[in-house]
Amino acid sequence: MADLYKKPSLTYLLILVCVLVFFYEIYYGLQNGSFGSEGFNNSISKLFNDYGFSFQNLLDKKIWVFITSVFFHADPEHLILNMIALFIFGRVVEMNFGRKKFLVIFLITAVVGNLAFLIISILTNSFGTIVIGASAAIFGLLGAAMLVKPFEFVFYPYLIPVPLILVAMLYMLYNIASFLLVVVNLQESNISYISHIGGLVAGMIFGFREEGSKKGFAVLLFLLLILIAVPFILVIFNYLETFNYVSILSKFFK
Repeated sequence: MADLYKKPSLTYLLILVCVLVFFYEIYYGLQNGSFGSEGFNNSISKLFNDYGFSFQNLLDKKIWVFITSVFFHADPEHLILNMIALFIFGRVVEMNFGRKKFLVIFLITAVVGNLAFLIISILTNSFGTIVIGASAAIFGLLGAAMLVKPFEFVFYPYLIPVPLILVAMLYMLYNIASFLLVVVNLQESNISYISHIGGLVAGMIFGFREEGSKKGFAVLLFLLLILIAVPFILVIFNYLETFNYVSILSKFFK
């Protein structure tokens, strides 16, 4: 069975699908105007409204948006960054879990990310807000990969080899802090951080089940200690306020 996992062909296929969908977005937009024109932008917005995920789309019985939203991206930067991450983390998961489990993790964590966004949409009464992109699924792959290969070196997000668990830790810190900043209205964002967190947690559950309790608990304990320690260290040395979710949380208890 191990020979089947040497080439992460399904990862490449998903990247190809996302790229082709993005080219379709451009083609669809050009049918109603030149690139960047009002007609182009209106056309793209209609496409996102039809296939992006939102509570309103579920009320309209567009159940397919749970999956279709994953393959649409807002702009070239959104696509490129997601595809680089999918290439790196997808390879790790597919080559260690196998193609079937990889696909299950990709799709299920994407759905969980959308469900997390759905809960926030209901709580904030933002039924029409649209979310698109493969980010939640990619965070799911990251969550699974870090429990199976925590010390495998990857070239992400920069061209410097770093342990996968370090990448996971930084992304966890950033997304938790950013989500809390949005919750307490200290910043505005068009990024669905809660979807990322939902996908990551779901991916970690898959990784935990695959790797077993002993190693899984060790990795989770290490991450927990880092998550607890880093904000206090940053507060003491006054380095980076964005990661200071200790002070953010304190606002809820005044």
